[in-house]
Amino acid sequence: MTLTLPKPTVPSEDEMRLAEISSKTLQDILRFHDAGKEDKSVRKATLHVSIERGNGKEANVALPEAAFSILLSVLKELGHGKGVAVVATDTEVTTQQAADFLNVSRPYFVKLLEQGKIPYRTVGPRRRVLVADLLSYKVREEAERHQGLDELVAESQKLGMY
Repeated sequence: MTLTLPKPTVPSEDEMRLAEISSKTLQDILRFHDAGKEDKSVRKATLHVSIERGNGKEANVALPEAAFSILLSVLKELGHGKGVAVVATDTEVTTQQAADFLNVSRPYFVKLLEQGKIPYRTVGPRRRVLVADLLSYKVREEAERHQGLDELVAESQKLGMY
């Protein structure tokens, strides 16, 4: 089943400031929490939530450790003013959605598929790509790009061109 990517949530200026403060606080708490833990087995932490809308609703929510790293990432991105959408890695996207995600043209993306650089499946005449495969490709490409830059820097230093 193909799912539509959710529309990213773009923060206001106030939300950006609050997200930045919250991400730093959460990062400090997680750093302190990790430093005191010898046993790295399944851990949970409780997040206290209070909605300030006059009704005084409060709750303690137990979250798995994985949720905190996701929450921290979301807060950091919002703090930088970026739009954020959370998508499961087993979500299938169209070639246009995938091309938009990678910031390339759809024809170029289709060429990547045909070259076998990204796995896909066909549904009728349409190609579908898993978000997990897009993320893997993006990580590989960034690693190759960084390796190439490191080689250029090393070569320029060797030649005294720094």
